[in-house]
Amino acid sequence: MATGDKPRASDANPFQLIPFQAVDQFVPERGGGGPKELVDVTPALRTTLANSLVTATTALQPELALYPTTPAVLVLKLRDIAVAKTHRPNTLVAESNLQPAGVGRLDEMLVAANAASLRTFSEIIKHRDTQHIRANLSAILRIEAWDRSRRVEGPLQSLRSHGRALMSLFRYYKVEDSARNLETFRRLLRQLGVAENVIPQRWGLPLFMVDFDKLNNTQVEALANFPGLRSIFRDPKVSLVATGGAPALGPITRPNANTEYPVVAVFDSGISPRARSLVPWVTNTIRQVLPPETDHVHGTAVASLVSGARLLNSAHDIFPPTRCKVLDVCGMETMFTRTSDIILRLKAALPQAPDVKVWNLSLGSEPISDDAFSVFAHQLDALSDEFGVLFVVAAGNYVDEPRRGWPTTANLKDRLSSPSDAVRVLTVGSISHANVDDSLTQAGEPAPYSRRGPGPVFTPKPDIVHAGGGVHMPWAAGEGSTKVLGISDVPYGNFGTSFAAPLASAMCAHIWQSLAGSRNFTPAPHMVKALMIHSARLNSQDHDPVARRYYGAGVPLDALAALYDADDCFTLMFEALVYPSYKWRKAPFPIPNALIADGRFRGEAIITAVYSPPLDPNAGAEYVRANVNVSFGILNGTRINSKVPMEGEV
Repeated sequence: MATGDKPRASDANPFQLIPFQAVDQFVPERGGGGPKELVDVTPALRTTLANSLVTATTALQPELALYPTTPAVLVLKLRDIAVAKTHRPNTLVAESNLQPAGVGRLDEMLVAANAASLRTFSEIIKHRDTQHIRANLSAILRIEAWDRSRRVEGPLQSLRSHGRALMSLFRYYKVEDSARNLETFRRLLRQLGVAENVIPQRWGLPLFMVDFDKLNNTQVEALANFPGLRSIFRDPKVSLVATGGAPALGPITRPNANTEYPVVAVFDSGISPRARSLVPWVTNTIRQVLPPETDHVHGTAVASLVSGARLLNSAHDIFPPTRCKVLDVCGMETMFTRTSDIILRLKAALPQAPDVKVWNLSLGSEPISDDAFSVFAHQLDALSDEFGVLFVVAAGNYVDEPRRGWPTTANLKDRLSSPSDAVRVLTVGSISHANVDDSLTQAGEPAPYSRRGPGPVFTPKPDIVHAGGGVHMPWAAGEGSTKVLGISDVPYGNFGTSFAAPLASAMCAHIWQSLAGSRNFTPAPHMVKALMIHSARLNSQDHDPVARRYYGAGVPLDALAALYDADDCFTLMFEALVYPSYKWRKAPFPIPNALIADGRFRGEAIITAVYSPPLDPNAGAEYVRANVNVSFGILNGTRINSKVPMEGEV
């Protein structure tokens, strides 16, 4: 994207860190009043709820009979007006001796029950008449069973034909019940003669991997009917997100012996030893997959952009000049790799490179859902927290017909692919970078293959976009595509979000290195992510809500622009500790006197809020356990009248 006459960043204008101070906190005002009935709690409503409980209980009886010590799970389907946490029927659940078992969709509260608590629940629905119970009953639309139809993803035959499946267990409110559930399931596996293969989880009980195609009907039926299982689903296949290419010319120059380059881990299909100009940029190799399972084509191409994107694409200034060395993690097969294998390989590779803080994942799996974060996303978020790394993830490629141009009004199935829905990662979409007559999109427009946001539950995604290569009609690489290095050290044209992600990864690694070199900073993934998003927003034009789902915050100019300002702006970075039921503020706000005229601020304010909320995979659609609202404006008592409009998803 052309910057025109816009002033460039200068290292004379570093951003300023405003440290957190405890005195910045204050307790917010609290509303009064007791719980309210959202609808009239009539005898008819009580009868409807009681009847739906009977239907759900009847559906669960076979499971309760088989596993009397394992709680069955009910779904409390909430009214649209009762989705807010303040309306949850917690008193009803507690008095019925039920226990929370997580969240399904946004309007679903899950509770665990045994035979005794089901009877108590029924009696309370029919007869208890306190204010809290009436309010709780008014929030519930109906009661359903979390039975086999909710537990199993699709027909069992489909699971068996797919091969490997993953199974997740319920985590109940009581720790001892969760531990008993885990032990009961392990005992079931032993009784069935099914091998126990697990993926440990940072949050909650482990995931179990089972090759369903090797099980008989009796084994499959027994697993499908275990009430302590939250879900049984296909182990998604993950592909390397690129297309095909056309030859070009020119190798990558050697690294400067006097320069300390940051390192990016490229978890991919490996780097070809025949790509001789790229080999000097490889610091180490972790081999988890060997030929012929991998051909090194995709990994070589991605790594070449980490080390020499501007050299390979010298005609286009959008390609950043930042060059990095590469940790070559060969962990992907050429055709596809199962999600569980990737998770286990990442878990094995990360401890071997504790100093490498930016990991590039140019891969994609199945499209995300509206109301649940993928298991792959859960795992990346957990690994990011455990190892303190930033994963830079491609948004995924949409390759179906009809082909998408720009602007687009078509209702296409082009949502992001897993694991780009992960909360902690930097998700990167793609734009075209060249104006070519036969290109499907022109410079600065979202590439026709770049998948769009939002993430689950309207999480803002992608975070940013970058040059992933243009597509020539009808669907081919050419002059408008991104130049990458081939396995025989010859560049060629290609396109895909695979090639936008490494541009961002190289910038992130340089930002991390710069922050680590300052005495004022302890770099963290969310800090680098925030600087990238903020830089993209400053460098990019405004977009309407539809376009933002493709562009995210836009295109970051370069690592220098993320760390320094031009002469016409300044950047303040605030780090704040925020707690539930607390608001944080900085008043008076530090503003240069030159921007104050007649007591008023004159200028444009752009706020980028990046935070690492508590996460809980057991909470379903409420995986993100805390939301943060940000405002900039005039303090009126204890309230702020915001003067900066929000641009988040609605």
